[in-house]
Amino acid sequence: MTHLQKITILLIFISLTSCKKNEDEYIFEENRFENLESLKLEKAIQTEHEIGSKERTYNNTFELGNSYYRNVNNYILSYPKVYERNQKDLKLETDYFCTRNDSMMKVIFYEWSLKTDTVRTLKTSEVKAFENKLKNLQNLIRSKLGKPKSTEIEKRKATCYNYTDRFKWLENNLAADIYYDVSRSGFRSIRLVVYRK
Repeated sequence: MTHLQKITILLIFISLTSCKKNEDEYIFEENRFENLESLKLEKAIQTEHEIGSKERTYNNTFELGNSYYRNVNNYILSYPKVYERNQKDLKLETDYFCTRNDSMMKVIFYEWSLKTDTVRTLKTSEVKAFENKLKNLQNLIRSKLGKPKSTEIEKRKATCYNYTDRFKWLENNLAADIYYDVSRSGFRSIRLVVYRK
């Protein structure tokens, strides 16, 4: 193989690896994020199928708590349509809450957790996966909505094992709230709630 061929192969490899799509980018596409009020459930389902998610058909008769979505307009929301899929390091569950009469999206609730439900001390690589996911989500939201309107970082003391960090964005009545939960038992999760105020 000539020197020129080796360089060409190297350039092709670099361009292919640098074009790798961020696994969370689909969340922040225009029609899902900024135009949430016009997103219909059918379109959300189509996207979930395209990215390889599986619909969860059991245990979907729950509502979204007031701490996540205040529902000041008193929409009558359907039980969520729930999708699950494994990402590179974590498991993602997505819950779609829409109005019962017209299937218009009101809230999308994302939750990242470990791929196994075993409660245990996390490996360093698993802790790093959560930290990387949190940074990735923050960066993607910042690119759309700017700096968070409020940030609540709980103090981490040796005696305090459970904490939740909160990051809240609001721009043009579009809200995105991140909750990063860490418990003494080893449980961790990242929740992202997207809705219109």
